[in-house]
Amino acid sequence: MADGGAVRIEVPAAQASKIDDEVLFERMGDVVFSSTQRADGDLWIWVERENLESALAALARAGATDLPTFEEKTIDWVAESAALRKAVLVERYLLDPHDDQLATPAPLGIRRLYLPAIRAFGTGSHESTRLAVRLLLSENLAGTQVLDVGCGTGTLAFVAALEGARHIVAFDLDRDAAFATREQARANRIPRLAAFAGPLEALRRTARFDVVVANMIHEELAPLLPALHARLAPGGRLLCSGQLVERRGEWDDLLRRSGFHSVRSIEEDEWFGSAWIFSNG
Repeated sequence: MADGGAVRIEVPAAQASKIDDEVLFERMGDVVFSSTQRADGDLWIWVERENLESALAALARAGATDLPTFEEKTIDWVAESAALRKAVLVERYLLDPHDDQLATPAPLGIRRLYLPAIRAFGTGSHESTRLAVRLLLSENLAGTQVLDVGCGTGTLAFVAALEGARHIVAFDLDRDAAFATREQARANRIPRLAAFAGPLEALRRTARFDVVVANMIHEELAPLLPALHARLAPGGRLLCSGQLVERRGEWDDLLRRSGFHSVRSIEEDEWFGSAWIFSNG
């Protein structure tokens, strides 16, 4: 229906029984409508408010008169969906999609991050994001250089900064994701973070990172492995999340063939995350 709003017309069962689909479509003509036949026999029809008079006239010609009508409430389904999202506690971080009356107060000793679920992936509602956060928290990030590949809303970059990383670069091919990361970095007062929209190749050739973290599915991350290896400083770690447990053998074989050795791995439901170090020999 158009932005003008919708009106529901209720045709009682006694009158609706005389109107089959063919008659309804014939009588309604050019009037755009949707309808449903209820279990009690009533027929409910929705039309745009501006078409109500034409719809009632058409139904009268079909033998349905004196019909009650009801204004339908306009619902912002995006907002409704966002309101259903809950804050997620991942060790010492509370990942909260709300920053109003729905916001969850952080317990003592817990850092709350405001991560609105509006444009990009990575609010903590998905297992793979939580796995990636836990992998980061298992590393000593103090004074490190961190690269967040496919940053989404910037959750992983924010955690790295708060864990003491000296400099963080976050990037995503999705322009909206990079913008969201910048906006939420300001909202959460995150220091030492640079974000950009573009490919990995946009980084200067000499850039090296102690930790590279990527929350991406197998098909997205696998082609980047050679380039990510080239971005790792000696002894650097590659932290991967977004892989399915059922394909774990395939993923592990790929990393080993690419010259990486496993450091640790963790699982949640059907997903797993893993930490790797490149072997020079």
